Amino acid sequence: MMVTQDFQPDWVSPPGDTIIDLMDEHGISDEELSKKIGLSLDRGQQLLEGKLRLNPSLADKLEELFSVSTDFWIRREDAYRRQIEHIQKVNSDWLESLPVRDMMEFGWIPKTTTRESKFRHCLSFFGIHSVSEFFHKIHSDAPLVAFRKSLNLTTEPVADLVWLTRAEQLSAKQVCAEWNKKALQALLPELRRATNEPDMGIFIPHIRRLLATAGVSLIVLPTPKGCRASGATCFFTPDRATLVMSFRYLTDDHFWFTLFHEIGHLILHEAVQVRAEGKEGLSTEEEKEADTFAVDVLIPEEYRQQLRRYGVRHWRDIVRTARKIGVSKGIVLGYLQHEGNIPFSHLNRLKVRYSKEDIV
Repeated sequence: MMVTQDFQPDWVSPPGDTIIDLMDEHGISDEELSKKIGLSLDRGQQLLEGKLRLNPSLADKLEELFSVSTDFWIRREDAYRRQIEHIQKVNSDWLESLPVRDMMEFGWIPKTTTRESKFRHCLSFFGIHSVSEFFHKIHSDAPLVAFRKSLNLTTEPVADLVWLTRAEQLSAKQVCAEWNKKALQALLPELRRATNEPDMGIFIPHIRRLLATAGVSLIVLPTPKGCRASGATCFFTPDRATLVMSFRYLTDDHFWFTLFHEIGHLILHEAVQVRAEGKEGLSTEEEKEADTFAVDVLIPEEYRQQLRRYGVRHWRDIVRTARKIGVSKGIVLGYLQHEGNIPFSHLNRLKVRYSKEDIV
């Protein structure tokens, strides 16, 4: 579940800040203060920093020294402690909302056991110094992105933001030409031929090199818990498109349809800014257009009438037609399953299956 929190500063002012102001007014040094209120120099410093609780006895001594009431100092201390507790709860809730275990497992943050270290590493992951910066980020600095998610699954915005943040980090490290829509369109035949290569260790580097020539950075990235994205297209910078693929279903048909769906968004549509809350996204019409684009590229219209006659018993015909079309047999099977000709539970031996270990 997405953690909701109004933007509030993470910094708090301890009573020591007020004491320091009064010390300046009265010309009192740290040593003099500590002596007058009966503390060692180290303990006096802890009081100023908010590390030592300002108890009623100290409040009485401060009243005598600065003519500021004991009640003021007690209320000041209580307010400070309440602020500290609030921030600690906000920080704890935020950390709990993140898929920290997967982030460590995927190597996105260092592995550690203490909550304090996990918290620091997660702040560093987002390039922020406080949780309030995080909430400001998701409400005002969302990247330009076109999401493609499964329509029948819910998704956690925090997990999505983690996934996209990691994609942005990796994309920035890749060398790409400047974004060129026409160049991407010209690559479609060669990208389509790559569907026949079953080894992702071969076809991923190949299509990554191809896409880079059109200014598209291809990122293959597993999804952390709570993120159900199959793919996304992002413009983290105006001169480069980033295409993120999750290999969520681990089969060739799903991967290639999703890839060409995302390419469809890049060719057919302008970049869309999606905020973390998901208030803005792609219209249903754009989703349909991207789906149609992917099908048109992979399964040309002239073959569809023939394919509509195929059922479970026609697996040999599926294999032969796939060769004729020039795509993998898994893609043709996936198309027929999606069209309702063949149950999703049948003939899946025709598909290439990938391993999660290859994606991390």
